[in-house]
Amino acid sequence: MLPSIAVILLVIGIAGAEDCKGCVSLDSYSFDKVIPKFKAATVKFDVAFPYGDKHMQYAEIAAATKNANDLLVAEIRVKDYGNKDNSDLAARYNIKSEDFPAVLLFLQGKTEPIPFVADKDTDFTADNIKRFIKTKSGVYLGLPGCVEQLDRLAEEFKFSGEKERKEILNKAKVFEETLPDVQRAAAKVYVKTMERILEKGDVFVQTEQTRIEGILKGKLSNEKKRTMEEKRNILHSFLYRDEL
Repeated sequence: MLPSIAVILLVIGIAGAEDCKGCVSLDSYSFDKVIPKFKAATVKFDVAFPYGDKHMQYAEIAAATKNANDLLVAEIRVKDYGNKDNSDLAARYNIKSEDFPAVLLFLQGKTEPIPFVADKDTDFTADNIKRFIKTKSGVYLGLPGCVEQLDRLAEEFKFSGEKERKEILNKAKVFEETLPDVQRAAAKVYVKTMERILEKGDVFVQTEQTRIEGILKGKLSNEKKRTMEEKRNILHSFLYRDEL
């Protein structure tokens, strides 16, 4: 007796599926019990046996944030055959199969999740999703080019008055001197950003963000692109959560 098409697809899917180490697999029974326990939870809705570059990019987030206790990185695998496992969860958030993979960010105490939007397939990267999580949730995630202590000062800086900001700027300058050469360039970006905000106001952050995004859309060498992406990551440390 020949196997059914569903069985063949199942076998192919299992063979092609790729592991997502560190991702917590949720279903219709565990979802509502687990999600509210975390300050932030990012959830990828995908096919039953996900694979490919986007899946691996998402797996990188789980690996990179393994020590972030406030953040849950989870996935929900939706079946469109048989018992249609977890299709009810996808329907709850109006996610259709053509949307896969779809990433939603759930914040503790909030009823509606925030969708991660990638304008192009190439925008679906671990760094872009981490930047999105960090900005929207306030959970600390170390992005390429960032320095944790200076990120903390940037967070303090944006919620302080002018006098306190000048004191924080001085702290950043002192801290810069203690860093190894490999982190000095990054520290200078933090210091320069603080100085420009004091000169031009908070609007500088949005203006500079727009400028960097424009540069990144052009043709750049790999080195120049990496430098600009790291500057963008540092700039995000000065953004308020509603600015993305």
